[in-house]
Amino acid sequence: MTGLTEHILGVSGSVLLAVWVALLFVVVALLWRRDRIPGRPGWLAARCRTGAPTGLALTTAVLALVAFAWSLASLTYSAIQHTGIARGDPRALAFFTGHRTPWLTGLARALTWFGSGVVLWPVVVIAGLGLWQWRRRWLPAVLPALALAGAWAGSLLIKGLVGRPRPPAADRLTVVHSWSYPSEHAAQALATWGMLALMLMAGRSARARALLAAGAALIAFVVGLTRLYLGAHWMTDVLGGWALAGGWDCLLIICYLLAPQMAAPPERQAPAAVYRKAA
Repeated sequence: MTGLTEHILGVSGSVLLAVWVALLFVVVALLWRRDRIPGRPGWLAARCRTGAPTGLALTTAVLALVAFAWSLASLTYSAIQHTGIARGDPRALAFFTGHRTPWLTGLARALTWFGSGVVLWPVVVIAGLGLWQWRRRWLPAVLPALALAGAWAGSLLIKGLVGRPRPPAADRLTVVHSWSYPSEHAAQALATWGMLALMLMAGRSARARALLAAGAALIAFVVGLTRLYLGAHWMTDVLGGWALAGGWDCLLIICYLLAPQMAAPPERQAPAAVYRKAA
């Protein structure tokens, strides 16, 4: 199973990198030639249009999905083969274990709960009810729960496929049971708090949206640091958890943006209009 996983990751990583680079060139070319696009833009020009769900927002989500997927494939391959960035895992662990203090240990043990399902499931349930009361739409209300569920399931699946051991027990300051890669806490923190921030951005100013995004990123970053400080994960585990969460959230956002177009019935042209066109 490990050999097959390595082969798939090696091929998929190269393919995803090629697709990501190609899409990046397309977007750059469109932005460069934006002033030359005629008044009635085509399909590619419409992908860069702001203010439309299937415009720049969808393009950004697709590009981010490819980037996160490629990052996850590369990090997983590195963790399995112990090459690339995974070579720095022992040095990163030694840095955190060498800077431990009693007050930092207590703080890390408290803050790491922001990535635990024990805290996050009540948060997404309460937030879902609040989003339903605010927006009266079921999709924004359930997306935070879907983000958490996907991050949890995806991390467990990859853990079972990779089977990477945890850091040495002598370096741990917390009780852990499953495999190491990827970090479940890091994945759940970024996926959940990031999706909550995205759902709260609707109708808010640019400053408020920036603050929400920065707050979610800060929580996920701190949770990842606590997993390293407590010796529960290697550095690559945390990075892999973030890549998994980012890719899953992008996939959910793509579905969210396309949902109105998929649910809307096809427009039917009036017979009189058809007759006039034929005439």
